[in-house]
Amino acid sequence: MTFSCEHCGRRLTVPAGQAGKKGRCPQCKKALVIPTTISEQAVEPIGAASEAIESPSPLNPLLFDAMPAETAAPQTLEEQKEKLRALQGDYVLRERDKPPERPLPWPIDIFLYPLCRSSLIILTLGTLIPLILRFFVKLTRELAMVFMPGLIPWIVSVIAHWGALLLFVLYVTWYVAECIRDSAAGGIRAADTTASTPGVGELIGQSLTVLACAGACVAPAFLFTNGDETEPLFWILYCLGGFLFPMALLAVTMFESLRALNPVLLLSSLFGTFGPYCLLAAVCCAIYLLPPYTIRCLLDERWILGYVLVFATFYLALVLAHLIGRFYWKYEERLNWDT
Repeated sequence: MTFSCEHCGRRLTVPAGQAGKKGRCPQCKKALVIPTTISEQAVEPIGAASEAIESPSPLNPLLFDAMPAETAAPQTLEEQKEKLRALQGDYVLRERDKPPERPLPWPIDIFLYPLCRSSLIILTLGTLIPLILRFFVKLTRELAMVFMPGLIPWIVSVIAHWGALLLFVLYVTWYVAECIRDSAAGGIRAADTTASTPGVGELIGQSLTVLACAGACVAPAFLFTNGDETEPLFWILYCLGGFLFPMALLAVTMFESLRALNPVLLLSSLFGTFGPYCLLAAVCCAIYLLPPYTIRCLLDERWILGYVLVFATFYLALVLAHLIGRFYWKYEERLNWDT
């Protein structure tokens, strides 16, 4: 069944059995409802040369795209049978394209993940703008010490500085989630979001989701020990929460719901991928101490070093997003999220 996106006009193709369901356009990323009435000319049989279907991620109701007729490969009889079984089971069969080849060995190439135009603009602006505003804070503070009305520009510059820094933290958090999804789909460079402009509500919502995810992971440490850092049990549970956080973040991001924090889901996924996941968690845990140290530097006389660390923190956050997304790409079947 073929129709056009109501937002951007992109031609889309989905199985006829998906009429009336919700989906997300792969081009403009906006949600839409598949129309239930399509003209007969727009309906194509299973196996037609122009049809190409991508399955949903576990959280999205449906993700679909279209392939031009001149580039579509002919389907085998077995592929047609599988699609028929998919339609009868009311789900969409997943057909992933082969991911692009890495130009360098993967241990090196993964650290080059943020090196694209979109991410570099975000990282540069997220560091330079607060840094420039911090200089204004210092200048207006000196002015306020010798000229009382200078308190007004000093207060304004302080609010502008911390507000800009907070805004970029929210934006990078949203961008990390986008990079996880893009890497989970096979991307090897940071996602290009120039066509997507999230609202403030979306930025805050995504950041609160990440905070809720982190809070759920470390909550047992505070609940069972009352936050007593002198007890060994506190640090055992706290470290276990940090170990579980990458899996929880991946699940919440891919399902786009905090319901993905279901312990049964997370533990079954962890045991199914325990060996590779230990390597992923070790890399993530090694960088957990960087954000707190960055904040301490921003609040004392090492504030110039703090902004260097802000850039490093943003950069490594995108690298971790890539590692988490590629973990899903490689071990999706062992996660057993489809069931």
